[in-house]
Amino acid sequence: KSVLGKRLSQLCGGSFFQRLLTRFTTPEEIFGPLSLKALENDEYLRKTDGFLPTATVAFLDEIFKANSAILNTLLTILNERQFDNGAGLREDCPIRCVVGASNELPESDELDALYDRFLIRKEVLPVSDEGILQLLGMSLPGQSSCEDNRPQDGDECETIFTDDLEDLIKAVSIAADNVAMDDEACALMKDLRTFMREDLNVDVSDRRLVKATRLLKVSAACHGRTKVDPLDCLLLQHMIWRLPEQRAAV
Repeated sequence: KSVLGKRLSQLCGGSFFQRLLTRFTTPEEIFGPLSLKALENDEYLRKTDGFLPTATVAFLDEIFKANSAILNTLLTILNERQFDNGAGLREDCPIRCVVGASNELPESDELDALYDRFLIRKEVLPVSDEGILQLLGMSLPGQSSCEDNRPQDGDECETIFTDDLEDLIKAVSIAADNVAMDDEACALMKDLRTFMREDLNVDVSDRRLVKATRLLKVSAACHGRTKVDPLDCLLLQHMIWRLPEQRAAV
């Protein structure tokens, strides 16, 4: 999971932030320490360089152990891409992607809003008996994996950077704006929401439906289509469920 976050950071070409959260994690560990110079001037400011507010990609392990001191600020960063740095000062965050991981699903209502912010969900199962041999042959964390994936001609592994990522994102966004949701696709979304509520007792929020629809349009645009296709709707199986066992029903 952490490797996924690091690779996304390399793709985006920005800074990477990683933390393991516990019930005792303090805001200083996530958002940065208080500025002592600012305190001398009766100002409440954090030094955010190198912390989540200035990261491009972040990996937060055991994210549902976040306490209330962290939760509200984290929600603002995830939803509005802004960080409240005291005295009403809102700073824009360059965050592109946040990968969250947990060994348990949220059990309290106060964590439901945080859970809802993560649009794409993926259950990671233990390694199968067939896959354990491949796992045992992999490089240990921190060691180079070039030997395993090096092409036959001996080329070295290369880090992927996308210099024109901003232009690419803008182009895809404009194309997605021109993708239509026809009556069939809208009816499918409506029926799915009703099914989740009545059959699985899962309330799909308006926010999640809107974001899911946007991702379907992005998928259609990336495939050169002008309207959402049933194939795009296959992505819904990774967005709508609340419990892993509900994915098959979706």
